[in-house]
Formats: sequence, C-alpha cells, structure tokens
Amino acid sequence: MKRTLPPLVSLRAFEAAARHMSFTLAADELCITQGAVSRHVKNLEEHFRLKLFNRLTREIELTEEGKLLFKAVEKSFDHIEDAARSIHKTKPVRGLILNILPTLASTWLMPRLVRFTQTHQNIEVRLVTSIDPVAFDRDKVDVAIRVGKLPGQRSRERAPRIDLIMTQDWKGLASHRLFPDILVPVCRPDILKSPMPVRPSELAALPLIHTDSRAHAWEDWFRALDIPYRPASRVLHFGHFFMSVRAAMEGKGIALVPDVLVEEDIAAGRLVVPVEDRVPSDGDYFLLYRKDRSKDRAISAFREWLISELSETAPK
Repeated sequence: MKRTLPPLVSLRAFEAAARHMSFTLAADELCITQGAVSRHVKNLEEHFRLKLFNRLTREIELTEEGKLLFKAVEKSFDHIEDAARSIHKTKPVRGLILNILPTLASTWLMPRLVRFTQTHQNIEVRLVTSIDPVAFDRDKVDVAIRVGKLPGQRSRERAPRIDLIMTQDWKGLASHRLFPDILVPVCRPDILKSPMPVRPSELAALPLIHTDSRAHAWEDWFRALDIPYRPASRVLHFGHFFMSVRAAMEGKGIALVPDVLVEEDIAAGRLVVPVEDRVPSDGDYFLLYRKDRSKDRAISAFREWLISELSETAPK
C-alpha cells in the first residue's frame, strides 16, 4: 500500500520551527534562510488545508492542530535519530568537510543537499562557509566550491571581473567546472515605473545595491553593455550577496547578483529580472579537491552527485 505522507523536507523545517518557536532559529539550525522555513511551513499548511502556526507581531505560536502534529513529528524524529545512532555504531560514517561561498550554500546547495544525504547516509557533510581563498591543508578541507578562473585561463573580453581568489596554492589540486557565473539585475516586481523589460541604460538612474565581495560588479556590467555609468553619491552597500538579495526583496533598490543565487526567488515571483541582458562574468563556479584524494569514496561520491544533480536541473 502506498504511503500518503506530508512533504518530509517541510516536516523537518516545521519541527525545527516548533521546537524553537522561531523561524529564525530554525533557519540557523538547518542552514537555510528564514524565508525557506516559512515556505516549508506554508507548504504543510496548504497540504493539510489548515493553519499550523499563529503569526503574532514578534513571535509565533502553535495552533491546536500544530501542537498535535508537532507531538507526532517530534516523537517520530526521536525514533529515527535513535535508530540512526544505532546504525552508525555498526556502519562506519565518513566525514566530508565542504568549504563553500555563503550565499551559494544557503540558496543553491542546501535545498539540494538532502538528496545527497538520503542517497549516501554513511557520509556526513559538514559545511564551512567563507569567501576567503581556500587552503586545503591549513583549513582541513576535503572539497571546496569557489568562483573564478583557473590558472592560465584567458580573460573574457570586457567580462565583469571577479575580485575573489579561489586559492593561493594550486599545486596538487584538481578542479571540475560546475556552471557559469552570470550576473543579472534583480528587484521587487513593483519597484519599476515602466513595463518590463526595460533598457539596461534606464537602471543607471535607479537605486543600485552594491555587494562588497564584488565591488566592481555594476561598473563592469554597464561597461560590458557599452553604457556610461557614474556611481551615485549615495549608494547601498552590503557585505554578501544574501544581504543584497534581501534588500532587493524589501524594495530598497536593484541588486546585481549571479543568477544561480536567485533562481528560486525569480520562479516564485519574489524577484524579477527587469532587463533581457545576461552578462557572463570573467569566471565560473568550480569544485576543487586534492588530486591525490580524487578516489576517496566520500569525495568521489559528492563529485558524481553534483554532476548528476546539475545534469538533471540544467535548462532543457
């Protein structure tokens, strides 16, 4: 007989939110955004066709139906956790430390990583987020995902530069290209006065959100399109892309970000791309690891899973 279970990923987000009585703390625990937790809870509420939480001004509380579900889910998760501990005692667990860019981790990898852990239950992935050059020996890293150019790779003419450095020491490293770094402007749907798409030159007069980790992005983007650009005297600056994306969703201006980071927000209508132009930067995203560990079971499993995941989700 086929089981009729609610969405299991959404149940995990619900359980964390109910246990902490906070979407924010649940997001921190699960390494996803607060918005993602909220969407998982809404997904469950739509599944059951009833409210599970009462959203108050500065807090949340479970409804009677939410309390009933939480009690059952918490008990079930406890049983699963106990069984997992018993299995781990008899089955060796391999650890995999992945160093990855912060926003790429939260918006792109984390929603997919559950599929890897379900398939490879004996591999425990530990995420370390950083934009610094990765040092495999110093940082005790197994694999890393970075954006940039490989040594000796020629620059693309007039392509926006990437200020980040993937690593200071390429000796003994292997790389696998994952996907291109394509910059797109994004904003809240109601921020523009004219119908979309607009001409790229029209964006120069609007509030532009800058991300410090790509300090030259807007300047280079306009240059790639042959558009004169003079930075405004007052501009918004944020340290990471996830901050710039949040500011764009709040209607503070237009952010220029890699398209891979906003796929879900664009699909859901929370953000729009107001122009037709897609500008590839002077780099790509790469999986990096040591050549002498290329046949390590955990590393090779993660590499093959990434390749498979990208082939399945690539545009047809």
